[in-house]
Amino acid sequence: MTLHLALFELKLLLRRRITAFSVFGVPVLMCAMTWFSKEGMPPDRWGSLLGSQFIIVMMLSVYMVSTTVFTARRQALVLKRLRTTELTDNDIYIGVGAPIALVGTVQTVVFFGFCLAVGAPMPGNVLLVLVGVLAGVAVGMLGGIATAAFSRSVEATQVTAVPVLMAGVGGLILVQTHEFGGLLPVVGAGELVTKGWSGGSPVIGAAGCVLWLVVFGAVAVRYFRWEPRA
Repeated sequence: MTLHLALFELKLLLRRRITAFSVFGVPVLMCAMTWFSKEGMPPDRWGSLLGSQFIIVMMLSVYMVSTTVFTARRQALVLKRLRTTELTDNDIYIGVGAPIALVGTVQTVVFFGFCLAVGAPMPGNVLLVLVGVLAGVAVGMLGGIATAAFSRSVEATQVTAVPVLMAGVGGLILVQTHEFGGLLPVVGAGELVTKGWSGGSPVIGAAGCVLWLVVFGAVAVRYFRWEPRA
């Protein structure tokens, strides 16, 4: 039942223009940006580039899409009807969220593969890069559910998502000069990717991931409602 829900959600995800653009357009955009900036790039700079671009992918393809999808499904009474089936609440979260997580992961793999093909060195710590990718998907997904809790409509997500997006962009800029930028939303996962690729201490990035997993998880549990917001 959960698998059927996930497959159905994947079809819906690819049908909507805005989410379809995220699925196909974001990795193309990231690859194009990398192509034009790769000339003369020293090997030790690739980790920072990959980490930064990964953050953008997570913000656009996982955080924003999950915010939109969970808000839309709740307001259309889909989630309320699903709760009358044999699916548990966790089954519903997994069924609706799994396609988004899958898309974000595939986009990341495609992007990393492209970077390796055009000259990026192999990561020094593959396991740390993998942990960063999984953490980024988890933080983005929980952040989307938490933001959907305060969104009364899909249109409203353009406003309710702004604080997290601004914090992520701010962290993306700050982390270039100060490692404590890794404590801002999603940026910690990007830092794990960066450190896994080029070396360095992953402590701040790991702390940022744990912090936002706890915060977003707590907000989602406390405030997410299954029926439409008034």
